[in-house]
Amino acid sequence: MPRAHTPAVGAAPNSRPRALAGVVAGVIAAIVLSSCAVGPDRGPDLIPGGGGQEGPAPSSSTAPPAPALAVPKTDLEWSECAAETSERYGVPRPDGVTIECAEYDSPIDRDQPDGEVVSIAVTRARTADTPPDAAPLVLTSGSDLPSSRTLMVMTAGQGRAFLSSHPVVAVDHRGIPLSSDIDCMTRLERTTIANNGLVDRATTTDARISRLSTAASSASDGCTETLTPYQLSFGAANAAADLESLRQRWGVEHLGLIGTGEGSDVVLTYASLYGGRAGRIILDTPTPFGANARDRAQSQARGVQVALQGFAQRCSALPGCALGSNGVATMTRMLGKARAGDLESLSDTAALEAITTTLALAPDRPQSLLDLADAIAAADRGQTAALVRLADRAATLRLPDGALVSRCNDVTGPVGQNEVPGLVDAWSKQNPLTGANSALSLVRCNGWASGNPVRPPTSLPADPLILNGTRDPINGGEGANALVPLFMNAEAEPVTVTWDGLGYSVLGRSACAAEVVAEYVDRAPLQGPTQRGCPT
Repeated sequence: MPRAHTPAVGAAPNSRPRALAGVVAGVIAAIVLSSCAVGPDRGPDLIPGGGGQEGPAPSSSTAPPAPALAVPKTDLEWSECAAETSERYGVPRPDGVTIECAEYDSPIDRDQPDGEVVSIAVTRARTADTPPDAAPLVLTSGSDLPSSRTLMVMTAGQGRAFLSSHPVVAVDHRGIPLSSDIDCMTRLERTTIANNGLVDRATTTDARISRLSTAASSASDGCTETLTPYQLSFGAANAAADLESLRQRWGVEHLGLIGTGEGSDVVLTYASLYGGRAGRIILDTPTPFGANARDRAQSQARGVQVALQGFAQRCSALPGCALGSNGVATMTRMLGKARAGDLESLSDTAALEAITTTLALAPDRPQSLLDLADAIAAADRGQTAALVRLADRAATLRLPDGALVSRCNDVTGPVGQNEVPGLVDAWSKQNPLTGANSALSLVRCNGWASGNPVRPPTSLPADPLILNGTRDPINGGEGANALVPLFMNAEAEPVTVTWDGLGYSVLGRSACAAEVVAEYVDRAPLQGPTQRGCPT
């Protein structure tokens, strides 16, 4: 029988396991286990050229076919887990979708394949229409969110149409709950990092940076001691190795990969490290692979600002929107009060995390936006309970210890602490809702060691398919453009589908995108324009 997806039992809230036996037996020995169209005359849903503009030349009809994808020869031990998964994430059980869970082992150090292992949690979604001989697609959202939570967006949204063609298997990132959960920080460290150093009223920027830096350095020391010698084994390279372990377990030649958000880094890392094993490469609103910390944070600040402006605009068009006609002003005012310490139990960082995470995962219906607007407006009036609940939920999903360890493992070009005040000032003027928070968050990895960056792939076995959400509340929508040089150097000609909707995962929310992905998986390379658009 497959083992239940139960997070590892961690340390007491205000203590930290300081001995290897306590963690590699408690973290690592409880962590270490033994409607869209792409062809002619298919209607107006697909918009060539991203909305009516002429796109580049069509893809070559003489391009070689992509590698074949196959059904696993040796599958995992799946068990039904829809009720458990829905309860864990506080979402309705998806009608007509079978949700199954399993686990498999992967070497904790990819350079020591015969060494200790971590347990990796996987969740599969399929429907009664999913062909039994259809190859599974493997989904990762990296350290953004649990991949199993991203999968639930698909099962509840228009993207579930893709499941009529192929099952999707979500692989939760190592080190986060379900996949060998890491517990290596104290409660004070977690709280300080989650609030980016804000603890009381009238906290200056310099005081926040100092407090955050101290907490980050302390967390680094504790997590290093807890995880040694595996403190650098939780970044994208080892997450990619977990995908390779799955491929080997399945006994297939190639994997069809979907990388959502930061999961795109994992997919591109896999393509770099494991050559031709990536049979399909689908990057859903990708992050800028290989970008330094400053550029990545600034890109995120700009992109998430656009998403929040889109939310305010869309909400203002709905009857009864509590944000009124100028939602940006309302959010700016509320965040200012939180930044000054004037809102009970709510920092500006936690409030922003609550808003962006809720927007990222909310069902695609007007009431979801209205409910969030009500929580924001109430907080602006000093009634913070609703937004605090959303902030707590967001922290559970986005700020477990393992997510921070993973992100810090992958940091390149860290920013000096003395540079951050200037970035806070400059970025907050450019992006009033997001700039200061993105700049402060650069300090979270202060004092952490990072692994060697993976070189971009120099060739790809299949031209990638890019789905780009321009209003992604988690990472923003600028990462796709940043990947253009990478694809040029790899002599790849991706097809890009742009979607101007609001939320995390274009595939999860757009039936149009789901149909393009289904065609790409079955008949890559795609024919027709390389720049396309899907309606919102």
